[in-house]
Amino acid sequence: MMKQTIIITILALIAMTAVAQKQVVWDNPTAFMGRSNSNFEITKVELKQTETVLHIEANYSPGSWIRFAKISFLQTPDGTKYSITGGEKTNAQESDLQLDSLFWMPESGKASLALHFKPVPQDTKQMDFLEGYSDGDFKFWNICDGKTQQKIVLPDDWKGVNYAKDETLPAAKINKGVATIKVKMLGYKPAMKMEFYVGGFTPLGSKERFQKFFPLADDGTVKVEIPMWITREVTIGVQGLAFPKIVIGPGQETDILMKVTTDNKPFVAFKGYMAKTNMDLINAYDEFRHFADDYDTYLKVKACNTKEERLQCLKNIFDQRVAAVKASKYTTATKDLLCMTAEENFVKWSRQFEFHISQYGVDENGTVYRTQENLYEQIEKMQKNMDLLALTGEERNYEYKYLNEPASPCALAFWESGASYDPDAREKNAYNADLRALAFVITEPRELLIKSTLDGMENEDCKNVYYEYLAEQERIAQQLVGEKNVSIKELDDVAPENILQTILDRYKGKVVLIDIWATWCGPCKAGHAAMKPWKQELKGKNIQFVYITSSTSPLATWQEMIKDIDGDHYYLTREQYNYILDKYESESIPTYVIYDEQGNQTFKKIGFSGLDVFKNAVNKVLM
Repeated sequence: MMKQTIIITILALIAMTAVAQKQVVWDNPTAFMGRSNSNFEITKVELKQTETVLHIEANYSPGSWIRFAKISFLQTPDGTKYSITGGEKTNAQESDLQLDSLFWMPESGKASLALHFKPVPQDTKQMDFLEGYSDGDFKFWNICDGKTQQKIVLPDDWKGVNYAKDETLPAAKINKGVATIKVKMLGYKPAMKMEFYVGGFTPLGSKERFQKFFPLADDGTVKVEIPMWITREVTIGVQGLAFPKIVIGPGQETDILMKVTTDNKPFVAFKGYMAKTNMDLINAYDEFRHFADDYDTYLKVKACNTKEERLQCLKNIFDQRVAAVKASKYTTATKDLLCMTAEENFVKWSRQFEFHISQYGVDENGTVYRTQENLYEQIEKMQKNMDLLALTGEERNYEYKYLNEPASPCALAFWESGASYDPDAREKNAYNADLRALAFVITEPRELLIKSTLDGMENEDCKNVYYEYLAEQERIAQQLVGEKNVSIKELDDVAPENILQTILDRYKGKVVLIDIWATWCGPCKAGHAAMKPWKQELKGKNIQFVYITSSTSPLATWQEMIKDIDGDHYYLTREQYNYILDKYESESIPTYVIYDEQGNQTFKKIGFSGLDVFKNAVNKVLM
């Protein structure tokens, strides 16, 4: 009997062990959370015989809500879907979540949740979580055991990439052409709907900052072509991954191999133009990211007590950063770009100290934060800080060590710095001075100042960029002349004090809603989008929408944008535009004004904060 009992006990233990082995647990799994899901972290995955459970940490503002749909599912690499079954908590630290219902975040702004699914095979190595395929749906990609390293399979044409031992930046020279960027994203799935970003710079010969997203094709590739005049440092990246800087040039091709990753290191390799430097810039992105950390600079100078201490502190920061860069093993080009970034940071802090010191504060925990004061509060704060590092005229003079070299215009830092602190900048490098002057005249509205600046430029190729810019503006203007609902140039001769009435006289007997805006104004564009369906409701009613902008809006961008804005459009001179804003006592845009059918002003609002106020104002005057 004793022998039989022992055998039964042993068999029971074996059975219990077998059951225990039927559960697979991934602690701290990795996952690519995508462009809109950085508020979540998957802390554990349990693959049981009866179900699969995702344990998730959510971090959102207190009082906000999240919701997971009943149609959510897990998907394995073979395409099989495993539907969600519930959101019940599994321990005291977690919260219950009801599918398709709002879950309100607690005061802590943190919540532990458990999502239950039909059982995924326990030998699964990777899976995706999808709430759906729409843009706003939650998607967690490539969930896998954190201990499992994902193996990268390189395409044949990327195997054995060789880099140059060293590279130097080219001296700035006008050379019109197209910079080409080709990207291949490993591990890409069409449902990810990724977009490749290029931007962060204002192209020479343009007044508009370049900021564009380019959607990846289903095979994870994209080709980008950018008209350029000189080699430039630009920002690239993909939302949810990383946004470093690389160097591209006119007439040159840059090939980039990337991967969908969970470690924020998506760049695998580069080929083509400045390949070694670009790979170095990717690696330096993390190592020298503190160069752009104004929080650290703020803490250090805040601890200083005198003007001399503050200036010396800033010099020490600059010297230490340069020393660290020079000790690195990166290419000469990479080191030069990093030193220029460090110098630009030093100059802006030491020569505009009252502005930068006023942007930050420290809370009771010693954490630095960026202040949220309005413009008037900022100005008052700056005035109080004027004497903290008040430099004399002679002290403000500064001879650039890195930012006025022949290759300096390749760097973003060159264009963000000012040459005005070095009185001998033109004498040392006339070409750089002409490039800066070129950027100035394209945005300058005063003809006399434009002429004097052009007369002072020494290099004809730089001047020719400006003349080509003017020719392009004229070409676009001629395309627009005569187009229905578009007014450009025809009212240029109208005196500023008469321009508003001239426009209003065209709409006698109608309700008029005037929208004063610019192509670069985010709130303006938000207003356009919000009003679009409302304008459809007003079709056939006695109301006219009138849109007014000026040369602060790049003409090519305006031409493209107004195609989607139903109404009459006016492209006025800077003087006419400013006069109208002054008449309405407005210092910002968007500015909205409504006139009734008798031509009386009945409404004015500066800024867009919702549609209801406009509906109410129009309903009061629309018969």
